Amino acid sequence: MISCTEFIPAYSELFTYLDDHYGRKEVERFWAYLFEPTGDGIPLINFAKKMGLRGCWEYWKGTLTEEAADCTKYMNEKEGWIFSEMHYCPSKGRLLELEKEIGLKPYYDYCGHCDYYRASLEKVGLTWTRNHLHVDRASCESLIIDPTKFKGMVVPDENMEILDIKPSEHEYFHRDFHSSLNMGIDFLAREHGEEALRDFLRIYTAHVYFPVLEKDGVTGMDAIERQIRKTYTLEHAEDAVEINNDGTGLTVKIGYCPAVRHLHDTGRVVSDWFGLSTEEVMATLAAREGLKFTMVSYDAATGAAEYRFEK
Repeated sequence: MISCTEFIPAYSELFTYLDDHYGRKEVERFWAYLFEPTGDGIPLINFAKKMGLRGCWEYWKGTLTEEAADCTKYMNEKEGWIFSEMHYCPSKGRLLELEKEIGLKPYYDYCGHCDYYRASLEKVGLTWTRNHLHVDRASCESLIIDPTKFKGMVVPDENMEILDIKPSEHEYFHRDFHSSLNMGIDFLAREHGEEALRDFLRIYTAHVYFPVLEKDGVTGMDAIERQIRKTYTLEHAEDAVEINNDGTGLTVKIGYCPAVRHLHDTGRVVSDWFGLSTEEVMATLAAREGLKFTMVSYDAATGAAEYRFEK
């Protein structure tokens, strides 16, 4: 499993993989699929259909709070607008930090995917304008408008609401990132085959986990155990994992997968290939440490699994 807190580098790496292997148009095709306003993926459309402009406000209020963004939003529902200032985007910001920390290069147009929210907005009669002049500093602005009400100016008055989100006041823990990763896994395997998905997961592991382990100076089974425990701690699911080192190898038992549980709880369909996000990541870590990896069992319904590492 890839933790929801580790999703952003996986997201960026997937964009890069699609572009490198199939071209920019395939990245755009994936974005269109991911943000298609069906109600099954990105849930903005479900909020917007029910409450229009207010629904957009509530959707991003929840999402940006869970992402611990540094953001100020202004809304005048009567005048038909929401203006947002993203002072420091937690997603692009994290990528910029990882580039400094471990040399992970962000996808060159990472922020381009945000404009694909437009499909949901336009489906309910809204539209928006984005300012990406400063995305290299993890900063942007946007204006959502209701054309039936908007008079062409954003002016503060007694009807304006302000939402100020500070990262110091919230934990970075957005479980719904599991849905986007699930869709990414499904898209890549369905459109380009299982081996392409395995290849991507191997590259992701090498680009994101290897440098961290090298920086920490951890090797062998200690490195494997450290990464697994870190992942489930980040997920607040320490109770799901049991690790036993019997002297000849490391046996890992996963009682349930918090990602699979979230997907079921939110009515999503778990990809037939989702289990590979555990199997291939663990196999790649094992290969780095010169260990033999065996996936003993995997339950697709719950994500429960058992696997073993041996010298």
